[in-house]
This record gives sequence, C-alpha cells and structure tokens, in this order.
Amino acid sequence: MSMLRIYFIFLFSVLIALSSYAQRSEEDQTPGDANNEASKKDVHSPDSVFVSYFSLNDQGAYTRTAVSKPLYQFQEYDVAKQNNQFYANLGNPGSASSPLLFNLKHSPNFLFRSDTYEPYRLKDDSIKIYISESPFSHVRYHMGPGKEQKLDLNFSQRIGSGIYLGLNARFSNAPGMYLRQRAFNAGSTFYAAFLYPTQRYGAILTYRTDKGINYENGGLTDVTKFTQNLESNRKVIEVNLSDAMNRSKNNGFVLQQYFNILKSTVTRKIDTTTILVPRKFDAGRIIYTMRYNRTSTAYEDLSPPSDFYTFYPSYFYDTVPILDSIRISHFENCFVYSNEVPDTLGKSFPLQYSFGVRFQTDKLHRSTNMLDIYRQMVPFGMLKGIIRKKTFFKATGFLVLGGYKSGDYSLDGSFYQFFGKQNHKAYLNVSKGIIHPDFYFTNYYTDYFKTKWDNSFGTQDYLKGEFGAILKGFDLNASYTRLTNYVYLNQDILPQQYHNALIVLAGHVSKEFRIKHWITTVYVAAQQITPDSILQLPALIGKLSLCYDVVLFNKALHSQIGISGSYYSQWYQDAYMPALGAFYRQNNYLSGNYPYLDVFINLNIKRARLFAKYEHFNSSLMGYNYMLVPDYPQADAAFKFGISWLFFD
Repeated sequence: MSMLRIYFIFLFSVLIALSSYAQRSEEDQTPGDANNEASKKDVHSPDSVFVSYFSLNDQGAYTRTAVSKPLYQFQEYDVAKQNNQFYANLGNPGSASSPLLFNLKHSPNFLFRSDTYEPYRLKDDSIKIYISESPFSHVRYHMGPGKEQKLDLNFSQRIGSGIYLGLNARFSNAPGMYLRQRAFNAGSTFYAAFLYPTQRYGAILTYRTDKGINYENGGLTDVTKFTQNLESNRKVIEVNLSDAMNRSKNNGFVLQQYFNILKSTVTRKIDTTTILVPRKFDAGRIIYTMRYNRTSTAYEDLSPPSDFYTFYPSYFYDTVPILDSIRISHFENCFVYSNEVPDTLGKSFPLQYSFGVRFQTDKLHRSTNMLDIYRQMVPFGMLKGIIRKKTFFKATGFLVLGGYKSGDYSLDGSFYQFFGKQNHKAYLNVSKGIIHPDFYFTNYYTDYFKTKWDNSFGTQDYLKGEFGAILKGFDLNASYTRLTNYVYLNQDILPQQYHNALIVLAGHVSKEFRIKHWITTVYVAAQQITPDSILQLPALIGKLSLCYDVVLFNKALHSQIGISGSYYSQWYQDAYMPALGAFYRQNNYLSGNYPYLDVFINLNIKRARLFAKYEHFNSSLMGYNYMLVPDYPQADAAFKFGISWLFFD
C-alpha cells in the first residue's frame, strides 16, 4: 500500500508543478513578447536539433539513424526485455540468462563457449557514433530497491570539419533481493571519427572496456522457504554458496578506414547553372578494418562447501579453493571491396555487392599452463539488388578456412516484396550451413575439476526457412529449422551430441492498436521442438501492454499510464551451473504458467522523459511459484524510477 501511495504522490507533485509552470508562462507574457514572435521563428529550437548516429560494419555502409525520444515502452529499462526479447535469468537484472526463444546464431568467429551474460555486454558493433553540429549529451538513470542503480552517459562533440569525438559510459549495480545476488557492470567506449566532407575518405577509431562481477549464491538451500513464504525477509534465507563469483573483463579497439574510388556526386550543367547531383554509378569503396580484443573470465570460490558440490557428479576436488580462469585474445585484419549503400539509397543503386576476406588469430589461455592458437581465413561476400521496382533480393555467405572452425560455412538468401500504397512487405529467407560446436564442448580441462573431457563431436548441420509479412501493422512470421548433431550439456552436466535431427517450428504475431487515447501492443510467439527431451523451451510466450496516452497543460506534458504483462507456458527450464557459467538440462522442476504484471507511468517534459513503475505487483496475489530457473526465485514486487535527458549544447 505504501508503494501505491508514493506512486500517486509522485504523479500529483509533477502535475501541480507543470500546472504552475504553465500559468506562469501565460501570466509573464507581455504584448512586447508577442511582437517578437516573428523574429523568433527562424531560431532553431534546442528541442528539435537534428542528431544522428551510426554503427560500424565491414562494408563501410553506415546507416544514419536520427536520435529520438519515444515515450511508449520507455519503462522497459532492462535491455534483456527490450525489443521482444525473452530470457530466463537468476532473478536479478544482469545475472546469467538463457534465451527463451530459439534463435540459431552462426558466426565464423572462434567461440570458447556461449556467454550467459551476453545481453549486458558492450560490443564493438553496438557502439553508436553520433553526428551532431553542436555538443550532444544523453543521460539515463534508473533506480530500484536495495540501492539498485543504473547510469548511462553519451557525449559527442564536433571539433573540426568532419572530426567527431565521443564517449559512452555506463555503470550498473543490482544487489538483488537475496544473499550474494549482486550483478555489477561498468564500462565505457571512446571513439574518434574523421569523415572527409566530400565523403571520399573516412577513418574511425573505437576503444572499448567492460568489466562485470556477478556474485554466485548457488540458489536457495531450501526453496520451500520461498514457495511457502515462510520467510518474508529474503536476505535471511540461506543460499548454497557463500564466497563465489564470476568475474569478466573485456577490452579492445577497432580501426576502420574507407576510401571511395569515385566521388559521390558529379557536376551537371542545366542552362547556365552548374549543380551537383548524385552519381548514378557507384564504383564502390575499399575498406580496411583492424580489430583487437581480449576477454578474460574467472570463476572464484575461496571456501567451496563440499555438500553443495556433491550435487554436481564427480566434478570438484573436496573443498579446494577454486580460481578457474580463461583468457582469449582475438586479432583480425579485414579487407573489403564494396559498393553497398544504406537501405534508404537502395533504389539509387539497383545492384550492390561486397567481397572480402578476414584473417583471424585467436589465442586461448586456460589456467596457467595451457595455450592454444587458432588461425583462420574467412572469405565472404554479399549481393543484393532489385528485380523489379518493388522486388528485392539479397544473398550472403562465408567459408572458414583453417583453425578449429575449418569447414564452417553459411549461405543465406532472401526475397522481399513491397506492395500496396502503404508499402506492405512480404519476405522469404532460406539459410543453410555447418557449425562446429562451441570449443569447450569438445575439450575442457582445469586444475580444479576432477571431471575433464576430450570429445570428438561431428559438425552441426542446419537448414532454416522463414516466411513473414508486415501488413496493416501486423507483423507475422513463421519458420522451420532442422538441426542435426546438436550438442548440449546433459543432466550430468556433461557434453552430449544428439545425432538425429532436431526440428523447431516457430512463429510470432504482433500488432499495435491505437484508438483515440488508447495504445495497445500485443505480441504472441509459439514454438514446438521435436524432441523436447533434448531442448525444451516454452511453447507459448505472450506480452501485452495497454496504456492511456494524453497531452496536458498546453502540450507541456506528454503522459502515459498503463499496465503491461508477460506470460510463459510451462516447460522444463535448464538449470544453472555457477562454476561453468552455463545452463544444463533438467527434468524435475516445471517453470512458467504464471503472469508477470507491471503498472507504470511515463512522462515527457521538453527534453526529459521520466518513468515510475511498480514491477511485478501481483507477486503476493497469485502464489509463490514465480521461479524460472530452478532454485532461483524471481524478484518480488518493487517500485522503480528512471529518467532520460537530452542536451544539445
């Protein structure tokens, strides 16, 4: 009840302040001010300054995206919940997470093992390089119970003709509701970009550093204290691990340069006037990219309890302090010839292509005395174009030569058709390829484990077909995936390969409805996996959001108040192994069949956005069965607040 009281006091205070501001604005205006309106029309409002950003890609085709401040769904502060992503985590933002929607990812890069903290990592391809004529800053902050805090800062400035500098920094601390549940992340990225005014040449340098600490409590010792609500103070419930954590550190840099063979414009004389017009033929550009990054991870348990680790069959030596570390360094040179342009210019260049090769070296350090080096060459290419005015196609592929992943390849083809006056879209994608299992499935060794393995698994073969349509606001998608030789961790937490075909049928539908002041978004996903004894995910996932949208006080305040929720059908969610930082199969605990409901209010005042949210408010109303990962309950109801502020000077 106290949370609801705080919620309404906060809303009432904001409305009173805005009302007073609007009245003062009207009362303070003089007739002379009205006469000056004409002179003010040409003054560029700081609220409408155009700022855009782009991200790096090997083709040097930078799609510029305008910075905006949408209010709808602003309350979704957790990156793992944005854009219809669904994960099972350990009950705390930033903790180890397992995707709940099947998604086959194929990369030519060497991968030791899948990263369970991947949604929260800083990555080179997600660094936003801002383009602004004046200094630009963006501050985002949110807070929750138990000193939960998250701060993100973006700063960019142009210091000369075509020279841009920027800094992106973040800090996140989520202590959690249970003992030793803290998730901590801190990192930053720096970039310097020189974009020649004629766009003939450009050079971009980025540097990234990221650090994470995740305390591991091994789950609750006695889950009945949660399921029967025997103890309301979650901090006194005993956990399995008292001195364990997973630590990670990642840093690296990217240097990319491009040179356009021809100028982007040509001169044309019309009557007596000479003008510049876009070139009809693009001879392309040459792009060189150099990457280096080093990733270090370590599992540490200074006082491991023997009774807990006996749960993991024959894994550990008795109560020996554990410090298991892995370090991977990656160095890459990439050369590309391409005439690819952003999609917005696709009609200007009906045939686009890119061809390139990567030279990669990966060094794997395990414990203190093992070093493996893998070198590979990856040729790749892309071809896309227009068959008719509204029919597009795209084909991509790569092949890995040498190294652990030698022989891996991927071939992808897609067609998409636009039709109707509103450019409705239908598309078809087909993918075929071969993947090596993550390296640690084949070989894992540490001084602290009794259990070691050295397996010779066959490559995984996949075929995927996907069809979709975007029609009158409906987003419809259906897919078929056939995967053979799938490798996973079995119930004994040991690698196992399923040699037959794993079939995944999946689909989703989403739609946003706007009726007067009401906004409703519906998302439903379904998936069927055969056999589900090898891989099981929820057969049905649903997400619903309903809000009342209104503009008040002479358009000084844009506000939304609403309710949102998500639902998962029942499934056997994989259990979590802290020392490996991995999920493995189990068939004892059923997750799901429970709705998670939130109430929220979003506010937009000039360049500032605010949200107040009472998350999982139904936690004490529908029984204590909201545990996605076995032994790790989800968080109880909590009040959270956040703000986002844009600065253009």
